[in-house]
Amino acid sequence: MSQLRNLLVVVVILVLGVAAFLILKTDYFEDQWDGIEMVSPNAVFLFETKNPVGFWNSLVEKPVWEKLSQLPGLEELESQLIFLDSVSGRQGKLHQYLKNQRFRLSLHPLGKEAYGFLVGIAFENREFIRFTKNLEKQFENQGGTLKKRTYSGISLSEVGLGDGENRFTYATFDNVLLGSYHSFLVEDAIRYAQSEGVVNFKATYPHLFDPQNPLPEGSMLRVSGDGLAGFIQDLTTGSTDTFSSDLRGNDFSANLVPQISGEEISLSGELYSNGRLYQVELEKEGGNTRLFSSLISNRAVSVSRYLLSEAADFELISNDNFSPLPTVQAELENNEYIREFRQAITGKVALVSEGLLDELSQQVLIVQADNPGRAINNLKSFALSQVQNDSSKLFLDYYLGKELFLLDMEEFPAHVFGGNFTGFLKCYLTVVDDKLVFSNSLRALRNLLEDLYQDNTWGKSIRYHEMLKARESTAPYQFYLNNDRFYPILTRSSHPSWNVLFQKYSGVFGSFDWLDISIFEDGRMEANLGIDLEEKGGDKRLILSESRRTDFESPLIFGPIGLQNYNDRSTDFLVQDQDFFIHLLTYEGETIFSQRVPGEIISDVFQIDYYKNGKLQLVFATRDLIYGLDRYGNLLPGFPIHFEEGRDIDFLNVLDYDNNKDYRFFVSDQEGNLFLYSGKGALLPEWEPKTTNQGELTAPPAHHRVPGMGDFMVAMHTNGRLGLYNRRGESKTGGPILLGENLSTSYGIEEGISEGQVKLVTINDAGEVVKVNFKGELTYRNQLLRPDRDTQFELVNDQNGANFVWVIKEYNKIRVLNSQERLLFEMDILSDRLDYRFFSFGPDNAIFVVLDRMQEFAYLYNQQGELINQKPINVSGDLWIRFSGSRNEYTLVTVYMNQMNEYIVPL
Repeated sequence: MSQLRNLLVVVVILVLGVAAFLILKTDYFEDQWDGIEMVSPNAVFLFETKNPVGFWNSLVEKPVWEKLSQLPGLEELESQLIFLDSVSGRQGKLHQYLKNQRFRLSLHPLGKEAYGFLVGIAFENREFIRFTKNLEKQFENQGGTLKKRTYSGISLSEVGLGDGENRFTYATFDNVLLGSYHSFLVEDAIRYAQSEGVVNFKATYPHLFDPQNPLPEGSMLRVSGDGLAGFIQDLTTGSTDTFSSDLRGNDFSANLVPQISGEEISLSGELYSNGRLYQVELEKEGGNTRLFSSLISNRAVSVSRYLLSEAADFELISNDNFSPLPTVQAELENNEYIREFRQAITGKVALVSEGLLDELSQQVLIVQADNPGRAINNLKSFALSQVQNDSSKLFLDYYLGKELFLLDMEEFPAHVFGGNFTGFLKCYLTVVDDKLVFSNSLRALRNLLEDLYQDNTWGKSIRYHEMLKARESTAPYQFYLNNDRFYPILTRSSHPSWNVLFQKYSGVFGSFDWLDISIFEDGRMEANLGIDLEEKGGDKRLILSESRRTDFESPLIFGPIGLQNYNDRSTDFLVQDQDFFIHLLTYEGETIFSQRVPGEIISDVFQIDYYKNGKLQLVFATRDLIYGLDRYGNLLPGFPIHFEEGRDIDFLNVLDYDNNKDYRFFVSDQEGNLFLYSGKGALLPEWEPKTTNQGELTAPPAHHRVPGMGDFMVAMHTNGRLGLYNRRGESKTGGPILLGENLSTSYGIEEGISEGQVKLVTINDAGEVVKVNFKGELTYRNQLLRPDRDTQFELVNDQNGANFVWVIKEYNKIRVLNSQERLLFEMDILSDRLDYRFFSFGPDNAIFVVLDRMQEFAYLYNQQGELINQKPINVSGDLWIRFSGSRNEYTLVTVYMNQMNEYIVPL
């Protein structure tokens, strides 16, 4: 916090008349300095103006001042301005004295994670001498302290302001006033002035001081990409993020003119790379800022959009920070598949990142193609050639009806697009809406497909639509940063000394809205940072009321299960009553069928395309039967499948290895034995059954396809044993893996970007988090806090199995942790029978549900632990939640007694 406070006080004192604390020589200036010669080249930025008081007055008159004034030190600003104005004789004399003097403020590193500000004012007349003497006299009369010392023959003065520990050091070197809260910076400036041959900021960045671009009447901000990169790295925990590396590697710098208007801070000027104006012939799109918006997930932290005529034009804006791998470059140069791929795509590309400030974050690259089918087929053929045309070695999977495959080549996009789009250690690919989609992680690609299915995209969101419309631009390159997503990352990734400040003043930093940057073909650059002036607070809890209710004759014991209506993609709902009647209803509550089955449904309800014609049927299990029904309640051929006599079904899962509708039904009994049936109901001989002798399972047996390792059949048992098998039922690890003495919860999948990072994660009853990779190696153990022996631990997956949270229940308290074991929130609740549900729709858009089975209440919490519903809603069964990005609201469907109720929850 001290860094920011120092900045603000320096601005206060110096912008408003730092010369008040100076003693200048009374003789004429013998030498005239510009002052820029004394600025070190390590400056992060250099702010220049000839009207500091005018700039300040303009700032405090703007609406954004309401937010900025909440930062530490700024509340003292007006009182100090009044003091300086009073000793100068009021009537605007302070402004008159400072106007047309060359004022500069620069930010410099002092050491690891420490930065300080240096002020320099180059004077052009002697009238200022009388004013500074009067200011110093008045300052001493009001109790200020003044000390003097000498450095390199130059007199330095130190003043103490109030009771503060920091002392402000200032000196004059001929006609230049120098000042800082860090005496080292003043001394360093003197050293630059006295030493010949020392390269200063101007000599390092001469293009920023071109005589043809004089200082404008307002002010100028000169930015060093190298200094900014160092600042970002010191601000964070020290990891080398791609953004900082690119800033430094391409030697970016800029001259920007700041403007403040309404609720926005703007910067406009010229961008340079390696000392040259950043010019490139780009294709204009007439301000179509919504290109790609239908494929950009609301999870996005940042988006970079390029509009080039063709992919080869990326060589004109090549990334100097990228070093091609010779073997990869040679392989791509003359490859027929890659040549045809390049011919099938355009230069219109969007890079979407779900994280910044990390060395490797999840990214999605969207490429528009003239012929997407040809492009993807050539990439698939090329991927096959990388595995010697052995299709069994090519990772191929299906998700939500889309084929995904792996191109296992390091930094493939960067090699194809002139060094741009780094961070892809490997590429997972698919085609969506005639566009190629690359991702550096399988999880990120699946997340995108889920968000497209749920309309959780920029193109379907009113908020994002309005943002894009407000930022309409003719720029061929645009960058968007969503601070709602970025600020939590910044807080989490920042160095501890900065983290405290970001959290303490979250009301200000969190009010920063969108940052958009546009770069035009002539090198011009515009940046705009919006600020939300509304106060965020108050009781946001809702009193939920039913928007629709459907009554049944008997109490409901199962459901609601949301199912896709294959006719129009709307949602149907399935429930079962205590008389074992199954009811399938449309979204509007109309009954499609009611059919009795001889038993309670004990599994999830799956949808399959039994006839391979696009029409979906239902599959579920009772204790001794596997049922298959069409949409009208009729049995499918060969159903029900009778389970082995004398055994009870415990779990059912439906598998489709290659998305070819050749289904398998994976079943476990209550002793933990495994059975695998064909889609026609035949028990496969390798699984007749697979006897494990390990006891019942904690979660349904499952199939996972792991890149580079193939297919795994997974069974996790309550005795702490984990079995990993191939599709023939043979152990892939030589025997079960011990995860702990006892397990009572499910497992999650942790997908990484690098090779071998896919892990199975769970927690045993002793509270020990365990991670195991698919080689059977235990890679992580960590004991969570266990206040007493009765503490319960649970892993709760979200609705897609893509994310999870940890729940720790003590006697009357619940603590919820994210997947990285960081506390999200805790709550007090007294009940011995609790169930939990977790619905995740992207970062900062999740609902955690506590179901109190004793009182039949449901409590809904957001990810900050804030209760969404003022009053608990009645739930005797389960609940279903879906998020609509287009309407920015949740739909909640519950079961209570003999009713199915719907609620609309605005976000």
